Amino acid sequence: MNQNTFPRFQQLVLSQQASIRRRFSPDDLDLWGQLAQLEQPPTSVPEPLIAGLFSCLLGMELPGHGTNYLKQWLAFEQHARADEELTATVTVSRLRPDKALVNLTTICTGEGDRFICRGEALVLFQC
Repeated sequence: MNQNTFPRFQQLVLSQQASIRRRFSPDDLDLWGQLAQLEQPPTSVPEPLIAGLFSCLLGMELPGHGTNYLKQWLAFEQHARADEELTATVTVSRLRPDKALVNLTTICTGEGDRFICRGEALVLFQC
């Protein structure tokens, strides 16, 4: 990759972080259950809604616009409760300028730093 091709990529640094906070209400869970055509509404925050927090961060904050999601894995250890404030955080763990790739660690915690999940994401930086 030409060093001048992606000047925003050059501004990324290891350990750089971005976070988002969100509460999912019981109404949010009911609506998600309807959209997913579940017979019963979920009693805890569905994992895809939590994964969506990371998607939002990666596409809007870090690295931000111009990234393509290549892969992600998440390991869930606890359920997130309805109306619990969740904090999703992404951290740059590896930069590969030769291919414009960014690896990030992902962590979601609940209230009182209650650990919900952790994982990794890989994105291709394109602008």
